[in-house]
Order: sequence, then C-alpha cells, then structure tokens
Amino acid sequence: MRVTIGLPFHNNRHTIINAVRSVFAQSFSDWELILIDDGSTDGSLQHVQKIRDSRVKIIFEGKNRGLSYRLNQIAQLAQGKYLARMDADDLMHPNRIENQVKFLDKNTKVQVVSTGAYTIDASNNVVGKRPNVPLPTNNTLLLEKVSLIHPTVMGRLEWFKKNPYDSRFPRAEDHELWCRTYNAAEFGKLSEPLLFYREDGSFELKKYLQTCKTDRLILKIYGQPSIGRLETAWLIAKNIIKGEIYRAFTFLGLQKWLIAKRNITLTEIDSRDVANNMEKIINTLIPGFDKD
Repeated sequence: MRVTIGLPFHNNRHTIINAVRSVFAQSFSDWELILIDDGSTDGSLQHVQKIRDSRVKIIFEGKNRGLSYRLNQIAQLAQGKYLARMDADDLMHPNRIENQVKFLDKNTKVQVVSTGAYTIDASNNVVGKRPNVPLPTNNTLLLEKVSLIHPTVMGRLEWFKKNPYDSRFPRAEDHELWCRTYNAAEFGKLSEPLLFYREDGSFELKKYLQTCKTDRLILKIYGQPSIGRLETAWLIAKNIIKGEIYRAFTFLGLQKWLIAKRNITLTEIDSRDVANNMEKIINTLIPGFDKD
C-alpha cells in the first residue's frame, strides 16, 4: 500500500460523497481511504456505509473528539508509506495523489509536501485560486503566515506518527505543528492547484476569532525563543488588529469582501483545467453507493 488518504468527518452529509468521488477519480489507484466519523448526527455515517470497496475503511465510535484527535488516530491506523490529508467538504484534483507521490519518491529528504488550491462555493463552482505563497524562509514568516494549505498536505507516515497534532490548539493545529517541526524537517510545495478548497460564502466570526486567539498562543510559545520579544509582540499586535478588522467588517456586512480578497482570478488555462476535472469528479461512480 503506497498511500493512505485520511478523511475525518463531522456532519458533512451534503459534501462527503463528492469528496469520496474525488478519491475514486484519482489517476493513482494504490491507495486506502480511512473515513473516520467524529460523532456525526446528520446521516453522514449512513451515507458512507453504503460504499463497497475493499480499499475503504470506515471507523466510528459515536463520539465527538475533535480534529486533532482524529488526525492522530488516522496516523495510527494507516497502512500506507505516505499519508494524505483531506477534509470532508473539499475535492481532490484527479492528479493530486500521483503528483505528490512522484515528488516524495524523488525528493527523499522531504517529509511533507503541500500544493496549491482552487476555491469552490457551495454549488461546486470554482470562484478563484489561492495565491502561491512560498514556503517561509525565516522564523518570522513561519510564525506569521500559514503557507501550507492543510488539506493539501501529504507526508511520510512515520513522520506524522513521530509528530502528532496537539489538541491544545483548536482551529490552528496545523500551524502549531509546522511551527514545532519546520526547522527540524524538510518541507516541499507544489505550486499547481491540486485541491478544490471549499469556501461556501458563509463566515463565522466566532470561529475566526478563535483561530486568531490560538495563533496568539502559538506566537507566545514559539515566538520569543526564535525571533525575540519585540518582534513577537509586534506579530501579536498585528494578529489582534486583524481580528478587529474582521469584527468591524462583519458588523458592517462586508465580510464576504474580505473573504474574496483571499483569492486570485483564474487564468484561461486554469478555467479549462477546472472544467475538465470537475466534470470527471462529479461523474465518477462509487461502488455500492451509486446504483448500477
């Protein structure tokens, strides 16, 4: 088994089947898919239990334990040489697994590789592309920006086992992991968009402010030893200001404008790539779920 794809889910009834379709649409077929339910109550579990394929493993225990717990659980259950992340409301580009496997096979010192991403709305329409943010070249950039889009990540299974997620950092468990490990490991990044990342237009200020709060905790822990007290204080201040900007724009009903600013416009080549591969994903059949 070359690749384990880990897909935790919690109340994703309306998106999880297309997420699974995108796994079956992969050009690379030597994979196992671990679907792990985090206490869903909306019928998500019953949906995926219809799937009939020996490569698909469904894990459920009826409890809501959180994302970090489930990601670490997936690493312990995985059988693949490589472990790929995915969220239950996103879609994989059909070439994602193949291209990341080729990269890791060729670059044997790299432990983790991420990719670029398109962004899609609630109806699977592509609305843009995330800017290609390069990997950080110093600790300030590492602490300030998350340049690896979490659900695009693939890495060596043994690395994930040795470097588990920390549940003390809700909504920023990936940022904490990168800050903790970046200077002791080698990371890679493919600029091509190999994930369709869902931004459905909704925005929950409470969750965003929780992310900001967790990022400040990360800065307090990792900032001073690596960049000093003054620069850490400046990054914390910028974080607070950013949160207040989002609070003000939400109060004015302008939060969608801020969200849209995260993306860049598609090129003609991007648009053709999106159209061809989105059609391929949506038309892919899932054994057992789709009736013959």
